[in-house]
Amino acid sequence: MNPGREVVINVCVEASEDWLFGDLKKGFARTAIAGTRIEATDEPIEADSWIFIRTAEAASSPDLNRTVVCIHDLYGPDGSYLPGGARSAVRDAAALALCHPSQRAILEAEHVDLASKRIIERPLGALSGFTTRNTLSPRFRVGWIGRFHHRKRCEWFPEVVRLLRGGTRNTEAVLIGKDLDTVAQTLAEIPVACEHYNRRHCAIEDYPAIYKTLDCVVITSSTEAGPLPLFEALATGIPVVSTPVGWAPYFHEFAPHFVRLGSSPAELADHIAEIREARSDFFERRTEIAALAEPFRLEGWYRELVYLAKSLVFPLRLD
Repeated sequence: MNPGREVVINVCVEASEDWLFGDLKKGFARTAIAGTRIEATDEPIEADSWIFIRTAEAASSPDLNRTVVCIHDLYGPDGSYLPGGARSAVRDAAALALCHPSQRAILEAEHVDLASKRIIERPLGALSGFTTRNTLSPRFRVGWIGRFHHRKRCEWFPEVVRLLRGGTRNTEAVLIGKDLDTVAQTLAEIPVACEHYNRRHCAIEDYPAIYKTLDCVVITSSTEAGPLPLFEALATGIPVVSTPVGWAPYFHEFAPHFVRLGSSPAELADHIAEIREARSDFFERRTEIAALAEPFRLEGWYRELVYLAKSLVFPLRLD
């Protein structure tokens, strides 16, 4: 094709307006790259190349030789990537966007030929709107961000708060996410002051201001490839207490004071109590914390994937 003409990239994911995939689709639509028109749709349309945000939906790609498939989780190996599996389109896709190194082992276990594909491997990161907090809230505020899902282990968060050494005096719990009404009710019964930001009425653009009121973010998941709250909290200058999932062990390895790991509610609670006792010190070191996440920004991920998709149309330098 003529490399001088406008290239059309179709970013495709079925409607998911109140959660991650919907946010990503809107983010791609806002991405401006010279010589490129990005069309974000629910179903694939005629284009030069395609990006499928939800892995299984790549089966509907008009041409897998010009398709980038994103993988956002660590599920498997469970047969999904084998011929006939729900994610078997990954086998024939020309390019992949991996967000965690462990995904390679999952794909290789199901005999996906990675050597034949163009691959970007990096976490999504936080939006640039997440910037360092500049005030300290009157009371200690510990946040949990996500949606109600058994892999998120939402029920751990009230237990963590209940186990806090020294009780919950001068402590507030903050919930941000989807379908968390029962979690909010359990927190109220402890009792502990709780603010609940329902994702149905709270857009991702509202999140940075809420994060800036927090002193600590807790992650309780049993499996994660990110998770996004890890990067969003760090970008805001907030310490994180997490189960050993996703990129948390990576940050813990060289910044164990700022990213702390625990494998039970009791271990997580102990870390939070220590952060509460030294909250002023963590606030003073907020720029050090924020620097950890700066190399990973979501806007950069959008651009890298669009350039990757364009490279499937004609040779293009990715720098």
